[in-house]
Amino acid sequence: MDIWIDRTEAAWLDPLYRHAEQTFKRRPLPSHDHTHHMRVWNLCKNMLREIATFNSHSDPSLVVGVIIASFFHDLGMAFSTREDHGRLGSELCSSWFINSGREHPDRFEEILQAIELHDRKDVQLYTAFSRNNPPEILGILTVADDLEALGVIGVYRYAEIYLKRGITLKELGNRILENVKIRFENLSAGCHLCSRLVKRYRQEYNELRYFFEQYNKQLTGISNPDRIFTGPLGVINYIRRYGIHLPQDERAHNEVTDFFIKLENELDRARL
Repeated sequence: MDIWIDRTEAAWLDPLYRHAEQTFKRRPLPSHDHTHHMRVWNLCKNMLREIATFNSHSDPSLVVGVIIASFFHDLGMAFSTREDHGRLGSELCSSWFINSGREHPDRFEEILQAIELHDRKDVQLYTAFSRNNPPEILGILTVADDLEALGVIGVYRYAEIYLKRGITLKELGNRILENVKIRFENLSAGCHLCSRLVKRYRQEYNELRYFFEQYNKQLTGISNPDRIFTGPLGVINYIRRYGIHLPQDERAHNEVTDFFIKLENELDRARL
């Protein structure tokens, strides 16, 4: 598997990464930009290696399909943050192959389908994680995308997109808790053969849940939540105001500063 991954990255990683970078350069969206796509691909590599320990049906075309799907799955968000952005990503992938003159790889239709459907969170998507069935691009991509939505990175990722979709501060915590619960329950059910991986990321799931549970508690009795700049609510308001980086001249409370320091450290580590 490592040989296939190395060969795939040598052929595909640079042009895919540069294309994603250029796309978001014109339309910035830090939580889902080219670095997000790189983090998802890094998680996909871990998934491919994990699956190879109990499933012998992988082949090089699967790895190629996964890297392409990884770098297009959220590219549509540069144009629309709606929940149907996967369809836009699929169209962008088709256009890229036409404009670049590259030949379609094997599994091209499966790649396009994975990009379009990756944001569906049905447990049936996780069919890649069995001993006998050939692994599918969609299942691997979906799990990697779910894992990247946990922990401190997940807090930022959820907050930016949900706020852009017009979800209010009052609704935000419950909407995120509901969504991440479905994601992680389906992931855990479908990935029973990847127990080490699920166990590793459960802590990040709990971290995200705790953040928004405390966020909901802080909201209790507050009539003007947009004016609070302490605690979890303060973190979200700073994200609303500044995005991914807390300005150096901003005097935030320690817990808010600590969040942004941890976020920056996690993003740097996850980009490797």
